[in-house]
Amino acid sequence: MKGKKVFAVACAAALAAGAGGCASGQRREPSGIATTSMAVCQILDKLNIDDVVGIPSAAEDIELPERYRDVRTIGGAMAPDMEVLSQINPEVVIVPRTLEAGLSAQFENAGLNALYFDLSGVEGMYDDIDALGERYGREAEAAALREEYETYVEENRVQSDDPATVLVLMAYPGRFYLIVTADSYVGNLISLAGGVNVYGEDYVSDGSGVAAVNTEHMIQTDPDKIVVFAHYDEENAFKYMREEIETGEIWQNFRAVREGEVYWLSSDDGFGMSANLGWYRSFDFLTDTVFAEKRSGAA
Repeated sequence: MKGKKVFAVACAAALAAGAGGCASGQRREPSGIATTSMAVCQILDKLNIDDVVGIPSAAEDIELPERYRDVRTIGGAMAPDMEVLSQINPEVVIVPRTLEAGLSAQFENAGLNALYFDLSGVEGMYDDIDALGERYGREAEAAALREEYETYVEENRVQSDDPATVLVLMAYPGRFYLIVTADSYVGNLISLAGGVNVYGEDYVSDGSGVAAVNTEHMIQTDPDKIVVFAHYDEENAFKYMREEIETGEIWQNFRAVREGEVYWLSSDDGFGMSANLGWYRSFDFLTDTVFAEKRSGAA
């Protein structure tokens, strides 16, 4: 497993009265935790942290823990309400690290401390859970979560001397797609489950976990399997991608297409852009469906 990563923290300007984004008059002392991510809410709950003062408005696909039912909402993950956050004035706002570039200036201008949490992969998520446990005196709870995760992967991943190679595609309803690299949630799941992403850790990307690659280059990777998930609007994204693969002449050059080794990773099975504690569902789908023949020992 990877070593523990340093938690990315952005410290804003001093929280004095009249700081950017603050109401006039004396500002209350910072207190508690706010988060723009429902996945982080779930993690805070498992760490037995009660001092949560702000939660995202959108429920995403994750149920809000009962202990946070009456906590004030602070807007969506990509557009948190800075005015409300300034009124609440939390000690820290925990934000997915992938949103740091787009939101860091807003937090700084509002005089708020932002802590950026890694949800780009399962392994990175547990590294940052460890760091949260240390920060809030919940080391035992964090250690229990890590043990559960590592034991599950070790006992259930597909072990093979000839692991399946996989091309991962993310489809958009706007009639285009991108390849997904190993440094992404779904890419990381592929590795944990026992597969090999044809665009692995040595593939240079911009750090987002996705990239545009021409079809000829993808053909050269000769994947055993192709898996597709949707960025959003799954019904239309999958409809476009099915038409593309089934009718596009160039796709018949893929051995995986000719052999019927194309799989659709639905949000119903937990697939999406960000890691969360429900990753087991997606992991099981990969091991039981996509890599089933490797598990059974077939060629």
